Amino acid sequence: MHPFALKEMKMEKDDEPKTWVSALKIVAALAAVIGTIGFGLWYASQLPVSSPALEQAIEEVRKKSPSSGSGSDSSWGIAKDSPLRR
Repeated sequence: MHPFALKEMKMEKDDEPKTWVSALKIVAALAAVIGTIGFGLWYASQLPVSSPALEQAIEEVRKKSPSSGSGSDSSWGIAKDSPLRR
C-alpha cells in the first residue's frame, strides 16, 4: 500500500464520530426532552384549579342545558337504549 493511501484511510476513520459520543448526545437530548415535559407538567399542577371565568362559564352551561331531576335515568348514552327500534 502506498503511504498516502494509508494516511487517507486513517483520516477517514478519525473523522467519523465515536459511537459513545453519539450515544451520549442521544441520552442528553432525551433527558432534556423528558425534563422539559416533566417541568411543564409540574408547573401546570401548581396552577389554580379553577378561575372565576371558568366557574361563570360552567354556570351558564348549566342554566342553558335542559334539566331533569331523574338523575341516572336521564342518561344520554346508549346503555339504556332498546335493541329494537319502535
